[in-house]
Amino acid sequence: MRFRIAAIVASSALTFAVVAIAAPPKEGSAPPPPTFTIKPVVKGTAPAHKYTQAQISRGETLIRLAGCNDCHTPMMFDAQRGVPLPQMERMLSGHPEGAPDPQSKLAPGDQAVVGPTFTAFALPFGVVYAANLTPDLETGSGGWTEEAFFRMFRTGKHLGGAGRPILPPMPWASFAKASDEDLRSVFAYLRSIPPIKNKVPEPKVPEPAFQMVNKVNSMMLMAP
Repeated sequence: MRFRIAAIVASSALTFAVVAIAAPPKEGSAPPPPTFTIKPVVKGTAPAHKYTQAQISRGETLIRLAGCNDCHTPMMFDAQRGVPLPQMERMLSGHPEGAPDPQSKLAPGDQAVVGPTFTAFALPFGVVYAANLTPDLETGSGGWTEEAFFRMFRTGKHLGGAGRPILPPMPWASFAKASDEDLRSVFAYLRSIPPIKNKVPEPKVPEPAFQMVNKVNSMMLMAP
């Protein structure tokens, strides 16, 4: 139940790379996804770590089971196959710098509209973006500490419990009661993956919405 609530409430280069090419729509078919450009992948800088291969492997399993790639790894529409595909060269790097926001407006009753890369989400209270989880020291998780990582899930807040609330659709509550060892393994895996320099924009959310989500997150922590 916590997972469902959370889901609802909850590089240097001079040229740009074309990452989506729309095919002409057939009569009666839906319009093609937008064609847009984003910056090429830029290798980042990661801190050293001393985690074991067993911890890293356990963390990879947990990351895959939790579906973290579904939102934190950008997807691009493949015109030939007719479906969006994950861009694994950008694995877990979050919303690509310069990528567009969701193109459609929320219709009555909609909970969210998803952007072209599946990393930006227009919710009733604003637009939120999937974070860069790679260990890049400048733009990703490389500056996080293990303790702050634990407290983020224990409190539902960024910066080790001292920052803004974690926003939906991030299902953070699914990890709130995870053991320290499981969270340590997840952290170990994130330290081990290739760092990608990718600055994700701040959420476009007004302060009253942050306050509302903070209250909801607190309620979720008290749920059995």
